[in-house]
Amino acid sequence: MNTRYAACYTARYAALYTARYMVVIAVLPFLPALAHAAGMAHDENFIVIAADEALAEEVLAKANQYRDELAEEWLGAELPPSVGRAIIDVHIADDDQGRTWVIDAPDRKHHMLWLTTTRPRALGGMLRHELTHAVLATELPGRLPAWADEGAASLADDEERLEIRRQTIAWFSRTGNWPDLETIFAARSIVASDKASYAVSASLTEYLLARGDKPRFLKFAVEGKAQGWPRALRTHYEIQSVAQLEHDWRLWATSPNRQ
Repeated sequence: MNTRYAACYTARYAALYTARYMVVIAVLPFLPALAHAAGMAHDENFIVIAADEALAEEVLAKANQYRDELAEEWLGAELPPSVGRAIIDVHIADDDQGRTWVIDAPDRKHHMLWLTTTRPRALGGMLRHELTHAVLATELPGRLPAWADEGAASLADDEERLEIRRQTIAWFSRTGNWPDLETIFAARSIVASDKASYAVSASLTEYLLARGDKPRFLKFAVEGKAQGWPRALRTHYEIQSVAQLEHDWRLWATSPNRQ
């Protein structure tokens, strides 16, 4: 979940994360000495904080792997070393939540990622999901609409989340209570509890990727936010309007071959 807007945080999390961020910044000059003792690992791209050094090193290795893969997939080339550096704070627990606060102010030099999840997800889908936000924000700071950002990150999600979204889309089809695409396109953020918008964002992203590659999707999303959706749809997908997109996407999403 991309939480670059501070208003999306609860007071409890905001206080906790601000405190942890300030601690990390304070110890940056001393990281080489503290990494082993404090459960930290770091390199030119990431600073990882975890319960123990072994986990921190594993997350660091996976983070670098995903960073390279995601940049190649979405941007067509790897990011330069140290560009878009991120601090990753990992908590192993039965809870399952991830947050990314991307660089959105001149005085902050790092993206911030918080993972509270199981060990497999901290090394797998959740880490990749949150890093998608960080990689895209590094290349396209503030230029992606929320739905496209979440839709892109959702490609990393596990089968449990995918099944929930399939069921949500099926419910829309049965009841006819489809969310309005114009409203979702205009949303500045998508909160974690908004399952409908998440389902639509993920499904619509999959549909557009079936019609073109990932760089085309990003160009469309950036231009749609900046210049208007009808023009961007015509330019990149030969779709004449949001209404046509909505019609074609619904048919695709509810096709028996996709159930």
